Order: sequence, then structure tokens, then C-alpha cells
Amino acid sequence: MVALSTLAFLLIVITAMVILIFRDWRINTAALALQYLGVFYLVTLSWPIGLAIVKLIVGWMATAAIGLTCLRQMDDNPPTESTSSLFFRALAGLMIILVMFVISSTLQETVFPNVDLVIIRSGLMIVGMALMQLGTNASPYLTIMSLLSFMAGFEVIHAALERSTLLIGLMASVNLGLALVGVYFIMKTNERNVIQKEEEDK
Repeated sequence: MVALSTLAFLLIVITAMVILIFRDWRINTAALALQYLGVFYLVTLSWPIGLAIVKLIVGWMATAAIGLTCLRQMDDNPPTESTSSLFFRALAGLMIILVMFVISSTLQETVFPNVDLVIIRSGLMIVGMALMQLGTNASPYLTIMSLLSFMAGFEVIHAALERSTLLIGLMASVNLGLALVGVYFIMKTNERNVIQKEEEDK
């Protein structure tokens, strides 16, 4: 049990770092799908597997919607970035990991006394990385992926505090709603880029 929890925690940290550092939608989509797998296992520590699997299915549905839209709408060539920008985001991610490790024990003692430390750390890692992602890019698909990741981190901690069927349905609706909004903005942004390119070619 402890080994699986640690493995899920490592999976979450690695995928959150990948989503923060890279800008290729293929890599980020795969990382988000794997992140939901780690989230699913941590949620099963607090909820029955029948309820926890709802989060996994909804997360994969949202990820699939974003991924398929990017497949049809976005350029096949990933954006080229300088080594310095990659290094900056990697350093920012490492700082977030360090800060969350430091404050997680204090939060467990003062705010979440009945929540497992690995759950607190995992949720905080996802939330921190997602907020950093939101603050360092303006791309629609990365913004939506960051919001979905943020929701996943929130749900990891929330699952250990509350078990409500109504809230499960509400969270699922929010996640699917975010995915649909993401699909819309990705398509609109691509249409705008195509129009601008045609005007430049004339």
C-alpha cells in the first residue's frame, strides 16, 4: 500500500513537471492522462473504487477531447523553444516541489490532521504546478490543461475530506465543461491564426 502510494506520488510529480516544462500538446496530453491515473489511485485511498473510477473516466474523457481537438486543429510541428525557457520552468517546478514539501507537514498538523501526508503533498504539487503554468503561458490548450490539472489536485485533497455523490457529479460536470470550453477556444484560436496567415500571404 505504501509502495503504491509512493509510486502514485512520483507519477504525479513527474507528469506535473512535464506539463509545466514542455509545450508540445502530444507530450502534455499523455502526461495529463497518466496524472489522472495517479490521482485515481490516491482517491481510492479515501473513496470506494466505484466512486474513484468516475474521476478517472471523466479525466480521460476531458483529456481525450482536448487531445483530439489538438490533433485536428494544431500544427504538426511543435513550437521551438530556447533552452533558457525550459530551464526556467524546470527550476520553477523544482522550487514548487521544495516549497510544498516544506509546508505540507505543517498543513497536515494544523489544517488537515486526518489526511495522509502523501495525499496532501500530491494535491499541493499538482495545484502549485498548475498555477505556475497558468502564469507562464497564454495558449488556450495549455490554459485548459492547467485548469484540469488544478482541479485534479484539488480533488485529491477534497476526496480525503468529503465524500458526497452530489459533489462528485458537480466536479465531473466542471471538468467536462472546462474541456468543452477548451475545445471551443482552441478551434477559435486556430481559425484566427489561419485567417491571419492568409492575409499575410496576399
